[in-house]
Amino acid sequence: MATPKEALTGTDQTINVNNAKASPKNQAIENQDTVAFKNNDTHDAATITFLGAGANEFGTNPIMVAASGSSGALTPGTANVTVNYQVTQGGATGGPYSIEVGSGPLEIDIIDASGNTNLEYAEIPNNGTVFFKNESTTQPASIAFSGDQNVLFYPDGSAVTSPVAVPANSSTANLQGRGTNKDVSYQITMLPGESDRITTGGNGSIKVGQT
Repeated sequence: MATPKEALTGTDQTINVNNAKASPKNQAIENQDTVAFKNNDTHDAATITFLGAGANEFGTNPIMVAASGSSGALTPGTANVTVNYQVTQGGATGGPYSIEVGSGPLEIDIIDASGNTNLEYAEIPNNGTVFFKNESTTQPASIAFSGDQNVLFYPDGSAVTSPVAVPANSSTANLQGRGTNKDVSYQITMLPGESDRITTGGNGSIKVGQT
């Protein structure tokens, strides 16, 4: 008779917060792990706000952490995903910072006909991944990248070159970011679809491997 497999036991990971800064800036956890925020500031409470498509990954949002206190253990709701968050404390705001759950990508949604996104400023770890999802059902999008070069790569290992086409109601491949303290800017142009017009907007940036 086969022996039943034991349930995987996760590890409790901790992110330290002080002066609106998180350490580490990019926290990796396994799918079965939990994560907690520890506020090392003895005077000011901290507010942790999860951003974009991953805003509900850990349930309650935002999370308040009292001065010299800790949040409860947060359990990821979805496996293999990267989530961005910012920290507000003592009148200052820091971030975005990232939590990589398993080996999943960060999702950036193109949300309107002007090419705006739901995560204008994003962060992924070194060797982390990101993809763009075009929520328009009629307009293709075109993404032009600038800033640091040879940072984003396709799954086959080839470097991402501009422009990157995103058909209506579809997503790009997962783009891997390589390096430390890199900063890639982008601009999104929405192309005609049926009676639509060309609109250029959607400026944003993706930081990779901030230390």
